[in-house]
Amino acid sequence: MKLRLAAAVKNFWFILLAALVAQLILISVSTVTGDPLGDVRYTYDAWITNMLQGNYLLGLKDPWVYPYVAQAPMWVAQFFSGGDFLSGWVLLTVNANMLLFAYLLGWGTKLERYKAAWFLIGCIFLCGPVSVGRLEVFSLIFTVLACVAFLENKDSRAIQFFNLATWIKVSPMAALAASVIVIKDKKKLILNLAIATLAIVLIGFALGGNLSNIFSFVGMQSGRGIQVESSVAILWLVQILLGVPGSKVYYDDKILTFQVSGFGVTELASVMTLIQFAALAITLWLGYRANKIGHDRNTLFAWIFLTATLDLLVFNKVGSPQYELWIVGAVVFGILAKTENWRFVVWLTLITSALSWLIFPVFYGEVLDSKPLGVILLILRNLGVIIILVYANLQLVRLGKKRLASSRKAQL
Repeated sequence: MKLRLAAAVKNFWFILLAALVAQLILISVSTVTGDPLGDVRYTYDAWITNMLQGNYLLGLKDPWVYPYVAQAPMWVAQFFSGGDFLSGWVLLTVNANMLLFAYLLGWGTKLERYKAAWFLIGCIFLCGPVSVGRLEVFSLIFTVLACVAFLENKDSRAIQFFNLATWIKVSPMAALAASVIVIKDKKKLILNLAIATLAIVLIGFALGGNLSNIFSFVGMQSGRGIQVESSVAILWLVQILLGVPGSKVYYDDKILTFQVSGFGVTELASVMTLIQFAALAITLWLGYRANKIGHDRNTLFAWIFLTATLDLLVFNKVGSPQYELWIVGAVVFGILAKTENWRFVVWLTLITSALSWLIFPVFYGEVLDSKPLGVILLILRNLGVIIILVYANLQLVRLGKKRLASSRKAQL
Protein backbone atom coordinates (compact mmCIF):
# COMPACT_ATOMS: atom_id res chain seq x y z
CA MET A 1 0.00 0.00 0.00
CA LYS A 2 2.78 2.41 0.96
CA LEU A 3 4.68 1.56 -2.21
CA ARG A 4 1.60 2.25 -4.33
CA LEU A 5 1.02 5.57 -2.58
CA ALA A 6 4.66 6.56 -3.01
CA ALA A 7 4.46 5.74 -6.69
CA ALA A 8 1.19 7.64 -7.13
CA VAL A 9 2.62 10.77 -5.52
CA LYS A 10 5.27 10.87 -8.26
CA ASN A 11 2.92 9.87 -11.08
CA PHE A 12 2.45 12.58 -13.71
CA TRP A 13 -1.20 11.87 -14.43
CA PHE A 14 -2.10 11.42 -10.76
CA ILE A 15 -0.61 14.85 -9.95
CA LEU A 16 -2.55 16.45 -12.81
CA LEU A 17 -5.74 14.74 -11.65
CA ALA A 18 -5.21 16.06 -8.13
CA ALA A 19 -4.62 19.58 -9.49
CA LEU A 20 -7.84 19.41 -11.51
CA VAL A 21 -9.92 18.00 -8.65
CA ALA A 22 -8.57 20.63 -6.23
CA GLN A 23 -9.62 23.46 -8.54
CA LEU A 24 -13.02 21.96 -9.29
CA ILE A 25 -13.69 21.65 -5.56
CA LEU A 26 -12.78 25.30 -5.04
CA ILE A 27 -15.13 26.36 -7.82
CA SER A 28 -17.96 24.18 -6.52
CA VAL A 29 -17.72 25.49 -2.94
CA SER A 30 -17.34 29.13 -4.01
CA THR A 31 -21.07 29.71 -3.52
CA VAL A 32 -21.34 28.02 -0.13
CA THR A 33 -19.98 30.86 2.01
CA GLY A 34 -19.89 34.48 0.87
CA ASP A 35 -18.96 35.25 -2.72
CA PRO A 36 -15.19 34.71 -3.13
CA LEU A 37 -15.53 34.91 -6.91
CA GLY A 38 -17.35 38.22 -6.62
CA ASP A 39 -14.47 40.19 -8.14
CA VAL A 40 -14.77 38.07 -11.29
CA ARG A 41 -18.56 38.06 -11.34
CA TYR A 42 -19.01 41.78 -10.78
CA THR A 43 -15.80 43.85 -11.04
CA TYR A 44 -13.90 42.12 -13.87
CA ASP A 45 -17.07 41.51 -15.85
CA ALA A 46 -18.11 45.15 -15.41
CA TRP A 47 -14.71 46.40 -16.54
CA ILE A 48 -14.91 44.36 -19.74
CA THR A 49 -18.52 45.39 -20.38
CA ASN A 50 -17.72 49.08 -19.87
CA MET A 51 -14.67 48.90 -22.14
CA LEU A 52 -16.68 47.20 -24.87
CA GLN A 53 -19.48 49.75 -24.62
CA GLY A 54 -17.18 52.75 -24.34
CA ASN A 55 -14.60 51.53 -26.89
CA TYR A 56 -11.60 52.19 -24.63
CA LEU A 57 -8.96 50.26 -22.70
CA LEU A 58 -8.28 50.74 -19.00
CA GLY A 59 -4.73 51.73 -18.15
CA LEU A 60 -4.26 53.15 -21.64
CA LYS A 61 -6.90 55.77 -22.41
CA ASP A 62 -7.85 56.06 -18.74
CA PRO A 63 -5.89 55.62 -15.49
CA TRP A 64 -6.25 52.21 -13.83
CA VAL A 65 -5.33 50.68 -10.52
CA TYR A 66 -3.56 47.78 -12.30
CA PRO A 67 -0.98 47.69 -15.11
CA TYR A 68 -2.83 47.56 -18.42
CA VAL A 69 -1.41 44.08 -19.16
CA ALA A 70 -3.55 42.73 -16.28
CA GLN A 71 -6.66 43.06 -18.43
CA ALA A 72 -5.34 40.48 -20.93
CA PRO A 73 -6.69 37.46 -18.96
CA MET A 74 -10.05 39.22 -18.73
CA TRP A 75 -10.27 39.60 -22.50
CA VAL A 76 -9.33 35.95 -23.00
CA ALA A 77 -12.01 34.96 -20.47
CA GLN A 78 -14.50 37.13 -22.35
CA PHE A 79 -13.58 35.35 -25.59
CA PHE A 80 -14.34 31.96 -24.03
CA SER A 81 -17.35 33.14 -22.01
CA GLY A 82 -20.20 32.51 -24.43
CA GLY A 83 -22.05 35.32 -22.69
CA ASP A 84 -21.22 34.15 -19.14
CA PHE A 85 -18.00 35.87 -18.06
CA LEU A 86 -17.58 33.80 -14.90
CA SER A 87 -17.69 30.57 -16.92
CA GLY A 88 -15.09 31.94 -19.31
CA TRP A 89 -12.85 32.95 -16.41
CA VAL A 90 -13.11 29.54 -14.74
CA LEU A 91 -12.40 27.77 -18.02
CA LEU A 92 -9.33 29.93 -18.63
CA THR A 93 -7.99 29.69 -15.08
CA VAL A 94 -8.31 25.93 -14.74
CA ASN A 95 -6.76 25.21 -18.13
CA ALA A 96 -3.93 27.70 -17.58
CA ASN A 97 -3.11 26.08 -14.24
CA MET A 98 -3.22 22.60 -15.75
CA LEU A 99 -0.77 23.64 -18.46
CA LEU A 100 1.47 25.13 -15.77
CA PHE A 101 1.56 21.87 -13.80
CA ALA A 102 2.31 19.89 -16.94
CA TYR A 103 5.13 22.27 -17.86
CA LEU A 104 6.52 22.29 -14.32
CA LEU A 105 6.77 18.49 -14.46
CA GLY A 106 8.39 18.60 -17.92
CA TRP A 107 5.31 17.01 -19.49
CA GLY A 108 6.17 13.90 -17.48
CA THR A 109 9.97 13.98 -17.86
CA LYS A 110 10.82 16.07 -14.76
CA LEU A 111 9.03 14.13 -12.05
CA GLU A 112 11.76 14.98 -9.53
CA ARG A 113 9.87 18.29 -9.26
CA TYR A 114 6.85 16.53 -7.77
CA LYS A 115 7.32 18.16 -4.35
CA ALA A 116 7.05 21.63 -5.87
CA ALA A 117 3.93 20.54 -7.78
CA TRP A 118 2.25 19.15 -4.66
CA PHE A 119 3.14 22.28 -2.70
CA LEU A 120 1.62 24.44 -5.42
CA ILE A 121 -1.55 22.32 -5.48
CA GLY A 122 -1.72 22.51 -1.69
CA CYS A 123 -1.40 26.28 -1.53
CA ILE A 124 -3.88 26.90 -4.34
CA PHE A 125 -6.39 24.65 -2.59
CA LEU A 126 -5.74 25.91 0.95
CA CYS A 127 -6.01 29.57 -0.06
CA GLY A 128 -9.57 28.84 -1.08
CA PRO A 129 -11.64 29.98 -4.06
CA VAL A 130 -9.86 33.36 -4.30
CA SER A 131 -6.82 31.49 -5.63
CA VAL A 132 -8.72 30.84 -8.87
CA GLY A 133 -10.78 34.02 -8.73
CA ARG A 134 -8.22 36.81 -8.82
CA LEU A 135 -5.58 38.17 -11.19
CA GLU A 136 -2.85 36.83 -8.91
CA VAL A 137 -3.30 33.37 -10.43
CA PHE A 138 -1.87 34.59 -13.74
CA SER A 139 0.96 36.50 -12.12
CA LEU A 140 1.80 33.30 -10.23
CA ILE A 141 1.75 31.24 -13.43
CA PHE A 142 4.33 33.48 -15.13
CA THR A 143 6.38 33.61 -11.92
CA VAL A 144 6.63 29.82 -11.78
CA LEU A 145 7.55 29.70 -15.48
CA ALA A 146 10.29 32.22 -14.72
CA CYS A 147 11.52 30.17 -11.76
CA VAL A 148 11.91 27.09 -13.96
CA ALA A 149 13.80 29.12 -16.58
CA PHE A 150 16.09 30.61 -13.91
CA LEU A 151 16.93 27.14 -12.55
CA GLU A 152 17.76 26.00 -16.06
CA ASN A 153 20.15 29.00 -16.39
CA LYS A 154 17.96 30.55 -19.08
CA ASP A 155 18.29 33.99 -17.55
CA SER A 156 16.92 35.97 -20.52
CA ARG A 157 13.71 33.92 -20.55
CA ALA A 158 13.42 34.16 -16.77
CA ILE A 159 13.68 37.95 -16.84
CA GLN A 160 11.03 38.16 -19.58
CA PHE A 161 8.61 36.02 -17.55
CA PHE A 162 9.30 37.83 -14.26
CA ASN A 163 8.78 41.16 -16.01
CA LEU A 164 5.51 40.02 -17.59
CA ALA A 165 4.31 38.73 -14.21
CA THR A 166 5.11 42.12 -12.68
CA TRP A 167 2.96 43.85 -15.30
CA ILE A 168 -0.01 41.84 -14.01
CA LYS A 169 0.67 42.21 -10.29
CA VAL A 170 3.70 44.07 -8.97
CA SER A 171 4.94 41.47 -6.45
CA PRO A 172 7.31 39.64 -8.88
CA MET A 173 9.42 42.80 -8.91
CA ALA A 174 11.00 41.12 -5.89
CA ALA A 175 12.39 38.45 -8.23
CA LEU A 176 13.70 41.11 -10.60
CA ALA A 177 15.45 42.82 -7.70
CA ALA A 178 16.97 39.50 -6.61
CA SER A 179 18.12 38.88 -10.18
CA VAL A 180 20.06 42.14 -10.19
CA ILE A 181 22.04 40.87 -7.22
CA VAL A 182 22.82 37.31 -8.30
CA ILE A 183 23.04 37.38 -12.11
CA LYS A 184 26.66 38.06 -13.06
CA ASP A 185 26.06 39.45 -16.55
CA LYS A 186 24.47 42.73 -15.47
CA LYS A 187 24.56 44.27 -18.95
CA LYS A 188 22.59 41.36 -20.40
CA LEU A 189 20.12 41.51 -17.53
CA ILE A 190 19.50 45.24 -17.93
CA LEU A 191 19.22 44.87 -21.70
CA ASN A 192 16.62 42.08 -21.38
CA LEU A 193 14.65 44.03 -18.79
CA ALA A 194 14.77 47.19 -20.88
CA ILE A 195 13.67 45.38 -24.05
CA ALA A 196 10.79 43.64 -22.25
CA THR A 197 9.58 46.86 -20.62
CA LEU A 198 9.98 48.89 -23.79
CA ALA A 199 7.99 46.30 -25.75
CA ILE A 200 5.12 46.51 -23.26
CA VAL A 201 5.17 50.32 -23.32
CA LEU A 202 5.27 50.45 -27.14
CA ILE A 203 2.35 48.01 -27.38
CA GLY A 204 0.52 50.30 -24.99
CA PHE A 205 1.22 53.27 -27.26
CA ALA A 206 0.05 51.27 -30.29
CA LEU A 207 -3.23 50.55 -28.48
CA GLY A 208 -3.81 54.25 -27.96
CA GLY A 209 -2.30 54.73 -24.52
CA ASN A 210 0.00 57.41 -23.17
CA LEU A 211 2.85 57.25 -20.67
CA SER A 212 0.81 58.79 -17.85
CA ASN A 213 -1.97 56.20 -18.08
CA ILE A 214 0.36 53.26 -18.74
CA PHE A 215 2.13 53.92 -15.43
CA SER A 216 -0.94 55.25 -13.59
CA PHE A 217 -1.05 52.13 -11.40
CA VAL A 218 2.14 53.27 -9.62
CA GLY A 219 0.46 56.03 -7.65
CA MET A 220 -3.21 55.08 -7.75
CA GLN A 221 -3.30 53.71 -4.19
CA SER A 222 -0.80 56.06 -2.54
CA GLY A 223 -3.47 58.01 -0.65
CA ARG A 224 -5.45 55.07 0.72
CA GLY A 225 -5.67 54.05 4.38
CA ILE A 226 -4.79 50.74 6.00
CA GLN A 227 -6.85 47.77 4.80
CA VAL A 228 -8.20 45.50 7.53
CA GLU A 229 -6.38 42.39 6.20
CA SER A 230 -2.94 44.04 6.04
CA SER A 231 -0.21 42.97 8.45
CA VAL A 232 0.20 46.43 9.94
CA ALA A 233 -3.53 46.46 10.80
CA ILE A 234 -2.62 44.13 13.69
CA LEU A 235 -1.86 47.27 15.73
CA TRP A 236 -5.52 48.31 15.59
CA LEU A 237 -7.08 44.85 15.53
CA VAL A 238 -5.56 44.19 18.97
CA GLN A 239 -6.98 47.50 20.17
CA ILE A 240 -10.39 46.51 18.83
CA LEU A 241 -10.21 43.25 20.81
CA LEU A 242 -9.24 45.21 23.92
CA GLY A 243 -12.08 47.67 23.41
CA VAL A 244 -9.88 50.74 22.90
CA PRO A 245 -12.16 53.70 21.98
CA GLY A 246 -11.87 54.95 18.39
CA SER A 247 -10.45 51.71 16.96
CA LYS A 248 -12.81 50.07 14.48
CA VAL A 249 -13.26 48.52 11.03
CA TYR A 250 -15.12 50.66 8.48
CA TYR A 251 -16.02 50.56 4.77
CA ASP A 252 -14.39 53.15 2.51
CA ASP A 253 -16.88 53.70 -0.31
CA LYS A 254 -14.34 55.63 -2.40
CA ILE A 255 -11.93 52.73 -2.92
CA LEU A 256 -14.51 50.02 -2.12
CA THR A 257 -12.68 48.22 0.68
CA PHE A 258 -12.69 47.72 4.45
CA GLN A 259 -10.08 49.61 6.45
CA VAL A 260 -9.15 50.22 10.08
CA SER A 261 -9.43 53.52 11.91
CA GLY A 262 -7.94 54.66 15.18
CA PHE A 263 -5.17 56.70 16.70
CA GLY A 264 -2.17 57.00 14.34
CA VAL A 265 -3.70 55.25 11.31
CA THR A 266 -3.44 58.24 8.98
CA GLU A 267 0.11 59.03 10.04
CA LEU A 268 1.38 55.48 9.63
CA ALA A 269 -0.43 55.01 6.31
CA SER A 270 1.32 58.09 4.93
CA VAL A 271 4.79 56.60 5.54
CA MET A 272 4.14 52.90 4.79
CA THR A 273 5.49 53.14 1.24
CA LEU A 274 8.75 54.65 2.55
CA ILE A 275 9.00 51.89 5.16
CA GLN A 276 8.35 49.29 2.44
CA PHE A 277 11.17 50.58 0.25
CA ALA A 278 13.49 50.87 3.26
CA ALA A 279 12.83 47.19 4.03
CA LEU A 280 13.55 46.29 0.39
CA ALA A 281 16.80 48.26 0.54
CA ILE A 282 17.90 46.33 3.65
CA THR A 283 17.07 43.02 1.93
CA LEU A 284 19.07 43.95 -1.16
CA TRP A 285 22.00 45.08 0.98
CA LEU A 286 21.98 41.78 2.86
CA GLY A 287 21.79 39.94 -0.46
CA TYR A 288 24.63 42.00 -1.92
CA ARG A 289 26.80 41.27 1.11
CA ALA A 290 26.12 37.54 0.91
CA ASN A 291 26.72 37.53 -2.84
CA LYS A 292 30.19 39.07 -2.41
CA ILE A 293 31.16 36.10 -0.24
CA GLY A 294 30.38 33.72 -3.07
CA HIS A 295 27.31 31.63 -2.28
CA ASP A 296 25.48 29.37 -4.71
CA ARG A 297 23.32 31.67 -6.84
CA ASN A 298 20.13 29.60 -6.52
CA THR A 299 20.37 29.57 -2.72
CA LEU A 300 20.97 33.29 -2.61
CA PHE A 301 18.25 34.04 -5.15
CA ALA A 302 15.73 31.96 -3.18
CA TRP A 303 16.29 33.87 0.07
CA ILE A 304 16.43 37.33 -1.54
CA PHE A 305 13.33 36.59 -3.64
CA LEU A 306 11.39 35.36 -0.61
CA THR A 307 12.50 38.18 1.70
CA ALA A 308 11.84 40.92 -0.85
CA THR A 309 8.40 39.46 -1.60
CA LEU A 310 7.56 39.50 2.10
CA ASP A 311 8.81 43.09 2.37
CA LEU A 312 6.27 44.02 -0.29
CA LEU A 313 3.54 42.11 1.57
CA VAL A 314 4.21 42.78 5.26
CA PHE A 315 4.84 46.52 4.83
CA ASN A 316 1.88 46.97 2.50
CA LYS A 317 -1.23 48.99 3.33
CA VAL A 318 -3.22 46.27 1.55
CA GLY A 319 -3.34 42.62 2.56
CA SER A 320 -6.07 40.94 0.54
CA PRO A 321 -6.35 37.13 1.03
CA GLN A 322 -5.12 36.40 -2.51
CA TYR A 323 -1.84 38.17 -1.67
CA GLU A 324 -0.85 34.89 -0.02
CA LEU A 325 -0.15 33.72 -3.58
CA TRP A 326 2.66 36.29 -3.74
CA ILE A 327 4.66 34.16 -1.33
CA VAL A 328 3.90 30.89 -3.11
CA GLY A 329 5.99 31.65 -6.21
CA ALA A 330 9.10 32.34 -4.13
CA VAL A 331 8.57 29.23 -2.02
CA VAL A 332 8.15 27.09 -5.15
CA PHE A 333 11.55 28.29 -6.35
CA GLY A 334 13.16 27.34 -3.04
CA ILE A 335 11.67 23.85 -3.27
CA LEU A 336 12.86 23.41 -6.85
CA ALA A 337 16.34 24.62 -5.91
CA LYS A 338 16.45 22.30 -2.85
CA THR A 339 17.34 25.28 -0.68
CA GLU A 340 18.80 24.56 2.73
CA ASN A 341 16.59 25.36 5.78
CA TRP A 342 13.53 25.74 3.54
CA ARG A 343 11.20 23.23 5.22
CA PHE A 344 10.09 25.69 7.90
CA VAL A 345 9.08 28.17 5.19
CA VAL A 346 7.11 25.50 3.31
CA TRP A 347 5.06 24.38 6.30
CA LEU A 348 4.36 27.85 7.63
CA THR A 349 3.27 29.00 4.15
CA LEU A 350 0.82 26.08 3.98
CA ILE A 351 -0.55 27.08 7.40
CA THR A 352 -0.95 30.75 6.47
CA SER A 353 -2.61 29.67 3.21
CA ALA A 354 -5.19 27.65 5.15
CA LEU A 355 -5.80 30.57 7.50
CA SER A 356 -6.38 32.79 4.46
CA TRP A 357 -9.33 30.62 3.39
CA LEU A 358 -10.75 30.69 6.92
CA ILE A 359 -10.44 34.47 6.99
CA PHE A 360 -12.07 34.93 3.59
CA PRO A 361 -14.74 34.03 2.98
CA VAL A 362 -15.54 31.65 5.87
CA PHE A 363 -15.18 34.03 8.83
CA TYR A 364 -14.96 37.31 6.96
CA GLY A 365 -18.17 38.54 8.55
CA GLU A 366 -16.61 38.02 11.98
CA VAL A 367 -13.54 39.98 10.84
CA LEU A 368 -15.61 42.94 9.63
CA ASP A 369 -17.77 42.89 12.76
CA SER A 370 -14.60 42.77 14.90
CA LYS A 371 -15.69 39.51 16.51
CA PRO A 372 -12.89 37.77 18.49
CA LEU A 373 -12.75 34.63 16.29
CA GLY A 374 -12.36 36.55 13.02
CA VAL A 375 -9.86 39.03 14.42
CA ILE A 376 -7.75 36.32 16.08
CA LEU A 377 -7.60 34.28 12.86
CA LEU A 378 -6.49 37.35 10.94
CA ILE A 379 -3.84 38.20 13.54
CA LEU A 380 -2.53 34.61 13.46
CA ARG A 381 -2.28 34.63 9.65
CA ASN A 382 -0.44 37.95 9.62
CA LEU A 383 1.87 36.91 12.44
CA GLY A 384 2.70 33.78 10.46
CA VAL A 385 3.70 35.88 7.46
CA ILE A 386 5.78 38.17 9.68
CA ILE A 387 7.54 35.16 11.20
CA ILE A 388 8.49 33.93 7.71
CA LEU A 389 9.90 37.40 6.96
CA VAL A 390 11.98 37.44 10.15
CA TYR A 391 13.22 33.90 9.47
CA ALA A 392 14.15 34.79 5.88
CA ASN A 393 16.04 37.87 7.04
CA LEU A 394 17.96 35.78 9.56
CA GLN A 395 18.91 33.34 6.81
CA LEU A 396 20.24 36.19 4.67
CA VAL A 397 22.23 37.49 7.62
CA ARG A 398 23.62 33.99 8.18
CA LEU A 399 24.63 33.72 4.53
CA GLY A 400 26.43 37.03 4.83
CA LYS A 401 28.53 35.70 7.71
CA LYS A 402 28.91 31.99 7.01
CA ARG A 403 31.82 31.87 4.60
CA LEU A 404 33.29 35.08 5.94
CA ALA A 405 33.83 33.39 9.27
CA SER A 406 35.39 30.31 7.62
CA SER A 407 37.70 32.47 5.49
CA ARG A 408 38.96 34.28 8.59
CA LYS A 409 39.75 30.94 10.23
CA ALA A 410 41.68 29.95 7.11
CA GLN A 411 43.71 33.16 7.31
CA LEU A 412 44.55 32.48 10.95
